[in-house]
Amino acid sequence: METVQDFVRDALEEDGDQDVLDFVSEGEGDDLDSLEPPIYLDESFPATVVICNVPKVGQAKYQKLMGVLGKLIDKYGPNEKEMPMNEETEQTEGFVIVTFEQQEAAENAVLQLDGMNLDKAHTFKVVKMDKFDEIVNRRDRFEPQRTLTTFSRADFREWLGDKKCREQILLRYQSETEIRWHDTMAGEPVLCYGGEREKRQKKVWCDWKVLWSPEGSYIATFHQQGIALWAGPDFTKKVRLPHANVKEINFSPDEEYVLLWNGSHHSEHDDNAVRIYHVLTGQIVRKCRTPPCTPNGDDFPHFFWSNDGKFIAECNESRIMVRDTENWEIIKDETGKRTALKFESLKCFEWSPRDNVLAVWTLEKDNNPARLTLVEIPSRREIASRSRTQCEAEMHWQSEGDYLCLLVNKLSKTRKRLSTNLEIFRIREKSIPVDIVTVAEEVRGFFWESKGSRFAILTADEAGHKPKLLIYSLGREKCENLCVFDLPSNSFNTVVWAPEGQYFVVASVSKATGTSGSGDLLFAGLTADNKLEILHKDEHYMLNTVEWDPSSRYIITGVTQPMSNEGGYKFSMEAGYAIWTFQGRVLFRQQKEKLYAVSWRPHPPSLLPANRQKDIRKNIKQFSKKYDAMDEQAKESARQAFRRERQEKTDAFLEVLDRLRDFKDERMAENGWDEALADFAEAQGWTQDDQIIEEELGVTEELISG
Repeated sequence: METVQDFVRDALEEDGDQDVLDFVSEGEGDDLDSLEPPIYLDESFPATVVICNVPKVGQAKYQKLMGVLGKLIDKYGPNEKEMPMNEETEQTEGFVIVTFEQQEAAENAVLQLDGMNLDKAHTFKVVKMDKFDEIVNRRDRFEPQRTLTTFSRADFREWLGDKKCREQILLRYQSETEIRWHDTMAGEPVLCYGGEREKRQKKVWCDWKVLWSPEGSYIATFHQQGIALWAGPDFTKKVRLPHANVKEINFSPDEEYVLLWNGSHHSEHDDNAVRIYHVLTGQIVRKCRTPPCTPNGDDFPHFFWSNDGKFIAECNESRIMVRDTENWEIIKDETGKRTALKFESLKCFEWSPRDNVLAVWTLEKDNNPARLTLVEIPSRREIASRSRTQCEAEMHWQSEGDYLCLLVNKLSKTRKRLSTNLEIFRIREKSIPVDIVTVAEEVRGFFWESKGSRFAILTADEAGHKPKLLIYSLGREKCENLCVFDLPSNSFNTVVWAPEGQYFVVASVSKATGTSGSGDLLFAGLTADNKLEILHKDEHYMLNTVEWDPSSRYIITGVTQPMSNEGGYKFSMEAGYAIWTFQGRVLFRQQKEKLYAVSWRPHPPSLLPANRQKDIRKNIKQFSKKYDAMDEQAKESARQAFRRERQEKTDAFLEVLDRLRDFKDERMAENGWDEALADFAEAQGWTQDDQIIEEELGVTEELISG
């Protein structure tokens, strides 16, 4: 066994220190294993606390203050107190060091005294002495500590595998945030998660707004410090994204990035106004100030994502800056320079929903006409353009990017509308041909069918009367009108198509801009031979939300109020929501005080190829048999449960009646009431007389042929 001398001799021989080696003793020495472990100095103070924000007093009031503090501190256990005095100011330093005999007493003192108000000007801050170095060495500028580096997305879509094929609904009302299952068998939405875990921990799940990510993977909650993203079957917190006083967020379509904006104006020159985070890592990939204008003229968003999330675009009055999300640099031009796309008198632009193509509309100025330009990104190649003079225009992309409608209002020199043209660009065809549809009346709204080649427009005459619904279909060679329907009310202002097309709702929607709607609803659809079919007419008074579920089976209508008090009063009395079938049958309706948001959980894109989806739709009855059987089984289980509950309640009621009857009989026998009643009846001499009365109510004669 190696001894101490052997250990020292080996170390000196290795270092080549012969002079010191000569002084090593030749004795055997002690074994290393027999030596006692080294003794280390204990530098911790587990039973000592520091109480800060104590009044600063002179020597005259020192003992009096110590007496007051002693009454507060001594009840937690025996201790020694030290309140340092500043020799220069001849006053105390404003804190007291307390050492208890027991560590448990010190911990109780921290819990009870921290945050205690001694008076209006002094609130105690109590910490353990062992945390002193950590506190005094903190950086002057707060940097949030990342607790999550990344996370797994393996279980993010488990909800799509629900055996009952149910959809989820997000509700934000009062101080509550809830995710509920839409369960038709239960008769009402069933709670999935309502922040119970956070409530048990006395935490706030959401301080302000809440919304889904584009593919439904995350739920984003707004807090004063920033945004938190939740996901998974139990809606656990996955990442925190700090940005103080965040007002709006905007996910990229693929959910790889999320943009946060604090609401500051461009003139404030806040270089930290916009933050873009990588969702999986929580790292900031870009920070900048608020751009001078938005692409569509609204307050938000200032940036538009491309459909695949590979590019993000912003603009000013004459330029569009398109950045590559790989390096966040502006894309290069044909010379290799990173420059913006120049468009004089830029009005607005929009990305194609399926391709990296920008549709740009510029206004007429001087001798330059108004112009629509289609630009391919990142090549910057102009693939189509259209010029117009003396007009106003709006752009409307079809959901699959197959068509683009330019709604052009031709104007006189006095800016009065002369005519309206619908210019339909066939994006997928060679040279991008254009169909032109002329509409004599004023067009109030244009609405593409989802995933289809049909569209609807709402029109009215010059006086704003005679509202109509017109539906068109784009054939291979021309655009033809399918139907014209006279609307029953002048208040209809919106058409909402189902995500899978065919069915739609025409609604009178109250808008944030101040437009009030009556809440009229018209449920309709198009048959296989393009015939309009009106399914149902109903009303949801004051509604301002209409949304189809991703499966196109159900519709939510709601009356929601803004979380700020501005303009929210008129919606507060009618706040609530209703769930309808696509045929217009009400499944559930509920008033909800202070309802701020209600929305379906979005679906990610289907993994099935288009031909497989088409085959399933064609043979839907074959696939639906399985689910019809499951629905019937669930209905039968519900009926049995109802009958069982009803029988249990009936039996319980009859049992109560039996007990009352037995109690009555016992009391009557005990007091002789039954014998007295019999004697009384016998003394009256009553007799029973039964009579049968028949009355003819009517006669009907019917000839039956042999």
